Amino acid sequence: MLGGQSALAWNGRGHALVAELAWQALTPEARADVEALLEGDLDARGEPSGRDRLTQIASWPDEIREHERANNPAAYRGWHSRTNQVCSEALGKCPKGLCVDEIIVTQTQILADLQRSHRERNEALKWVVHLVGDLHMPLHSGEQGAAGSKPAQLSGKKQKSGSTLHTVWDDALLDAAVKGWKIPALDERPTQPPYSPAEPRRWMLESRDVSRDSVFAGLPGFACGQPTPDQFELDAAYQAASVPVIRQQILLAAQRLAGLLNASLR
Repeated sequence: MLGGQSALAWNGRGHALVAELAWQALTPEARADVEALLEGDLDARGEPSGRDRLTQIASWPDEIREHERANNPAAYRGWHSRTNQVCSEALGKCPKGLCVDEIIVTQTQILADLQRSHRERNEALKWVVHLVGDLHMPLHSGEQGAAGSKPAQLSGKKQKSGSTLHTVWDDALLDAAVKGWKIPALDERPTQPPYSPAEPRRWMLESRDVSRDSVFAGLPGFACGQPTPDQFELDAAYQAASVPVIRQQILLAAQRLAGLLNASLR
């Protein structure tokens, strides 16, 4: 169960759902290591958090980013995404390795390194749990120019003012996709290849293609090489088509996170 996460915006609840599903697929050894690493957990202010479940720490990277940006607007810039263009095979820029797929690799290495301190491994766990979820949100891995930042309206729905194509996918469409969802049993989900440092980039490129085929291809008049409109009206058919895509991405994120943790914490 997701416990107290239901009061959060979808972004937080979505990360908690990925974490909960991954927890169910962990080996007993990996579960024990997670529980040990969460002992003495600290919040974004460096104070004891009392959090002792994977779901409870899944949004810590968003919290620490918000806290640090009060003094440094550039804190953690680029860590949660990579702006790969959906109409290109070229990778988006990743200055100094600070982008979602490369940080998953480096933080996984820290997590698996028993010579690292408890605090380093605790924070690495929190980054990995969160960023694997982020990488599977299509617009965190695939963009078309700056279209994701343009205004978007869901036809027939009330929504937050200032909503963009990106925030609608992270929030309202995700909320609709999980509502009433009967999540498949673990043994009904396809198995994934074992984790290796090459996997996060593959996952990211797969998510980029999902962004192209499911976020952008359904937009009226979209075509690679053509400018996108200044704002988007997302009709009922577009909204309905997003549901299986979002559910698939949540399941993939959970499967892959579980595989990564099982490989790193045995």
